[in-house]
Amino acid sequence: MKIKYLAAVLSAVLFCAPLFAMDLEEHDVRGVKPTDNISSLEFNPSLTVLDDGQGTSISNMTVKYYYSFGDMFSVGTEVPFARFESPADSVNGLGDVLLSASGVKKFGKFAMGAVTEFTVPTATKDELGIGKLQFSPSLYGYYEIIPQIFVSAGYKHYVSLMGDSSRDNINMGRIRSVVAYLSRHNWWLLADNQYFIDYRNNNANEYIMEVEAGIMLYDEMSLYIKPGWHMGGNRKTKDWSLSFGVKLLSL
Repeated sequence: MKIKYLAAVLSAVLFCAPLFAMDLEEHDVRGVKPTDNISSLEFNPSLTVLDDGQGTSISNMTVKYYYSFGDMFSVGTEVPFARFESPADSVNGLGDVLLSASGVKKFGKFAMGAVTEFTVPTATKDELGIGKLQFSPSLYGYYEIIPQIFVSAGYKHYVSLMGDSSRDNINMGRIRSVVAYLSRHNWWLLADNQYFIDYRNNNANEYIMEVEAGIMLYDEMSLYIKPGWHMGGNRKTKDWSLSFGVKLLSL
């Protein structure tokens, strides 16, 4: 099991690292700011190690499509094809599909945005989904310090509306902050801090940090890698994760 995890990390590094050394034409970084309302198609393979000691993990190949209506509004969907692995069992199938609608209003260097998401219980196996119709509204603020650096922060709430009565209900919040540097030479770096609070379980909490590095290959195509770690808290949903993806813009 550990060999598989190491292979995933090395493959992603070997896949992405040479691109940063390529002599590419300069392209503006697009599709990274939360205010970038751009139609896109994304292919996002990921590995989440739920418990390294127990050898449990879930792998996803998620296809994401977002369509923008001008500079303010967009809708989208994310469809994951998943595999759950443990020493006792392994299953493959469709995960829970996400539906999204968002809007953003800019005020010079400031911006405010709202996102409404529904997670639909489409998973073909219990291990691949939450078994509930989940409603997840969120609000965020954005500030551009200089053209190359921005910060954003927001709150997202997760609540289950209906579904399998044998599965746990959901009532959870997430406080998120992001700081990013967008280079003038094709690439970007981003730190994504996420603090979760489970209101149903005595406010159990978890702090997760993810770091993203990406590069623009062309004006309409980018590539990124994003590792993440459980950093603390008395609630633990994973040990670590790794995802990378290819995003096609302005479709």
